[in-house]
Amino acid sequence: MKVHTLRYKVEKSDQVRRIRLPILLAAIALFATGCIVNTKAAERESLEALETLLASHEDGEILREHGSSEPIQEVIEREYGAWFTEDYQNKINELIEAGQSPSMNIFLIRTTEYAVVANSQYGVLHTKVNRREGTVQYRLHPQKVQPPEKINYVDIEMSKEGGDWKINDAEIVEAIYADFFF
Repeated sequence: MKVHTLRYKVEKSDQVRRIRLPILLAAIALFATGCIVNTKAAERESLEALETLLASHEDGEILREHGSSEPIQEVIEREYGAWFTEDYQNKINELIEAGQSPSMNIFLIRTTEYAVVANSQYGVLHTKVNRREGTVQYRLHPQKVQPPEKINYVDIEMSKEGGDWKINDAEIVEAIYADFFF
């Protein structure tokens, strides 16, 4: 009787081990790939970070006056760096160093004849969570448009870096090309 009970216990523990190992491996793979388990929480947390970013500066707030010796990269990093992933900040720096106008690539700023100012008048039009990539995508629309200006949307991709949701990529899309969301 004791031998039978002991054999049963050994077989039972082997079965438990066989079940636990795949579950453990699946959990490790899930967390290692950056997948999003709770889409609602990811959408809520990333939206809070995006709204905090948009509320961080008054629309039209002067960030750098023309004639200032401070490089625009330093202004952008100082004012918005906390909300950008390292990769996105590097991408912005490369675009500026290549001679592209910052206001054409960075939706958060606008160049006027006197200064570089904050451009924070956006609202969220669409949201899309990509569970596999571990990202949340947003399409923003301008809340104010002056008549001769073109309407441009902004497609944003956010991901977690250092435990915080940050902008990983952003692209300005002209309204006539914005029929498709991502």
